[in-house]
Amino acid sequence: MSLCTNYRNQLEESVQDELCDAGFYAQIANEAPTQELRELIISIVGDEYGHARLQASLLGICPPPVSCPPDCPSATGSFSADVETAIQGELGAIRRYAELAMCAPTLKIRYLLTSILGDEYAHARIWTAMLQAESLCGTNPCSR
Repeated sequence: MSLCTNYRNQLEESVQDELCDAGFYAQIANEAPTQELRELIISIVGDEYGHARLQASLLGICPPPVSCPPDCPSATGSFSADVETAIQGELGAIRRYAELAMCAPTLKIRYLLTSILGDEYAHARIWTAMLQAESLCGTNPCSR
């Protein structure tokens, strides 16, 4: 079966994944050891919701319907562990958007999907930098 056979279903799942990520990241923001990290994470939450809205519009559903996506992760209370989970999610999203972009029915849609891919890559770098700061500065990332 071709990767592109279930394109619409994959796009629908991607919307749900983005909504899950937005909720999970909002929980991580509550664990953030500094106000600066909290604000940075909240900006990522907004990006993830924006990704869901963009994809929902591609499906003709704007804004995404209110729903409870199945199996959304919950924050564990461990900032480091949850950031590691976020990194893994972002890396998976990069792969998902590369596959969706390959199947995009138009060049404009491919461009939109690859722009989301770029955002996810940037998020993975930001999350990784947070862990790096934590390892360099101790349990409270470089607090003043």
